[in-house]
Amino acid sequence: MLKLKLPKNRIEFLASGAERRMKLPVLERGWEYFHRGLVDHVNLVQGYILQAHVRGKDTFLVSLDLETFEKSECTCAFEGYCKHMAAVIFYAYSAHGRPELLLMRLKQSILTRRRTSKASGGKASADKTPADPAASILPELPPKEWARLFEQRFHGYSLSNQHSVEQFQQAVWDTLGELAKDWPEPLRELYRLHLTLYILKKIDQFHTDNLSSYLSYYIENGCKIVSGQCWEKLRDHTAQDSAIRSAADAYPAHWKETLSLVGAGAAKARTGPVHWPDVYRYLWFKLFHGTGSEAAELAAKERRRLELLLDQPSGTPRTRDGLLLALTTFDVMEGRDAEAMKRLEELNTKQFADFYVLLERFAESGDWGRMLEWLRWLLPVLAKAKQEEFNAGCAFWVEAMKHQPSDDEWLRVMLSLLPRSYYYYTDYLMQTKRYRQWVDLQLAAGVTPANLYTAELKTVEADNPSLLLPLFHQSVERAVMEKNRDSYKLAIRHMKKLHSLYKQLGKPELWEDYLARLHVKYARLRAFREELAKGPWTL
Repeated sequence: MLKLKLPKNRIEFLASGAERRMKLPVLERGWEYFHRGLVDHVNLVQGYILQAHVRGKDTFLVSLDLETFEKSECTCAFEGYCKHMAAVIFYAYSAHGRPELLLMRLKQSILTRRRTSKASGGKASADKTPADPAASILPELPPKEWARLFEQRFHGYSLSNQHSVEQFQQAVWDTLGELAKDWPEPLRELYRLHLTLYILKKIDQFHTDNLSSYLSYYIENGCKIVSGQCWEKLRDHTAQDSAIRSAADAYPAHWKETLSLVGAGAAKARTGPVHWPDVYRYLWFKLFHGTGSEAAELAAKERRRLELLLDQPSGTPRTRDGLLLALTTFDVMEGRDAEAMKRLEELNTKQFADFYVLLERFAESGDWGRMLEWLRWLLPVLAKAKQEEFNAGCAFWVEAMKHQPSDDEWLRVMLSLLPRSYYYYTDYLMQTKRYRQWVDLQLAAGVTPANLYTAELKTVEADNPSLLLPLFHQSVERAVMEKNRDSYKLAIRHMKKLHSLYKQLGKPELWEDYLARLHVKYARLRAFREELAKGPWTL
């Protein structure tokens, strides 16, 4: 028997294949075979092959490909799509509804296609694909109807493997993406924006629905990948802002529905791969803010809506945080950053990632002073941020400081964030040729020359060999104190480097004095003395 209930989209795929590929007598005979109970041993193989035995004069094996219908096959002698295949399709449909209704639907569709073909003087073909219902989308329809038709087309779509999230996105653009290609440009761009938002909505749903699935790890990664690709789509949409913004005047009803749809995500929590408050603020910053009395009125109306929601006592802390972040969008657009910061002090949880959209806005507009003010305000948040957010925060700081007359503040920030800022700090010191501070940082962090890039050591040595002396001295002392053969060998290698540095500096007497002190300090370490004897010196 069938081990699992096929997803609705798979059933519809089979029904569509039967409608396009099977003749009416074949479907009717298949219905009889199913009705007589001649289908058994139904199983799903490899996740996308529906296999079953169908009894007749002999027993035949049917394999229905749930991804490419044309690859379906049966072991009977019939050439093409046979009654045994049809019987298995009716069997699979029985888990969702009444198979006789499916037969009636297929009959009606085939007969209608025949009549249409005869009326047009053409020849009916079982291979002709009927028009996609989604093709009925018209420019006059409001975005709510677009969304309804999107959902109808992909209702019940399920994920069967780790790549199916990406496959879903591709299927959406392949089947729905070009339907608006002949529309006026502003409405076409607005339609494609809605299609991107629909994909984000669905992958959010996929992530939630599959949290307990054995494929959850792969699906989560797929959702993150597609979410990133959708962000690139959003950037493409807003890059055409002059075209898409003209929809506000040409199609005001469509524009207002778009604002309403995006506004619904303002208070959603940051829990899955899609961060809806980020989408909300990004689109307001890049697309909706506009100019003129109409745009100002829409912004004021949206602000009042958010304030009313914020005043409701039933909201969760996460919802409240989302509303506060959304409200500051309008503060920032009006240049009232101090008020925005004051409002955000009420956040239950501050996450540095919640401010990427804001900081990117300042970077794109070249408003480095405002960006720096926000980075200073966020410094306590950055110190406690997750590593990925911490790295992003440091990158914002680096970019902002490139446009300041002095980098003293950035140096103080990196010092305050040690040890987490070590890699940024050491790299920055090397780039700005602050070699003495670079060496001091390695000494303070206890980093040995063995763990540093050779190119960096050579750069410092070329500038001033004496700066490396304390680094190698410290390394020798630490290696000897570990008291094992491997550490002694490391100490000898670093002593050879010290000898070379003293020769470069023309101070052999300091080297001899160092050896004498070493003799006194480690005279009892026999193994160290043995390793040292293999070199040019003895204790």
